Amino acid sequence: MANQLPEKTTEPQPARPVEQMPPVEARPETAPVTPPPEVAPAPPERPPAPSEITPEVLPTREAPAPPAKEGFFEEALGGVRKRLKRPKPAIQPPTVPLYKDAVRLAIENIMADGLKEAYQALPVMEQQKFKMKGEETAGKIRDLLKATHVKIKKIFRLLLEWLKMLPGINRFYLEQEAKIKADKIIALKETRQDMK
Repeated sequence: MANQLPEKTTEPQPARPVEQMPPVEARPETAPVTPPPEVAPAPPERPPAPSEITPEVLPTREAPAPPAKEGFFEEALGGVRKRLKRPKPAIQPPTVPLYKDAVRLAIENIMADGLKEAYQALPVMEQQKFKMKGEETAGKIRDLLKATHVKIKKIFRLLLEWLKMLPGINRFYLEQEAKIKADKIIALKETRQDMK
């Protein structure tokens, strides 16, 4: 049994003195961090001097462009000045005819049906805009009814656009009202003899 290991004995070891902790400022994990030294940026590369460029690298120049004819710029400026001096066509506001025929009055009555409360709730300026837009819409609808093939979709869109001027009313309700009014206007065309 020569290969046996000596038995370990556990003898009490002498107590080591407790090391004193360094102050908080001296500890490496709380030490102030110094910024890394700044590295100077590399200088930009300078372009090669003309003497360093070989003749093979130089681009070949084509023949110079013919000189512009004299007075070209004056002609161009003159044309621009003429265009700027032209009077612009005046935008005419929609005109309301002085005479309203029976069909137009019937269309306006259908359009105004059920809107009295909403119209009176509008401010005075908005009332005027709403009334003008309504009269313009009635005129457009009258023109559409004169055609042999009436497109109800166009009438519906005109009415819906006009009704959207009313604030605070549900969009779906406006679509329903526009559809009802469009149907009444189409029925008006079918019953009136002077529109055919």
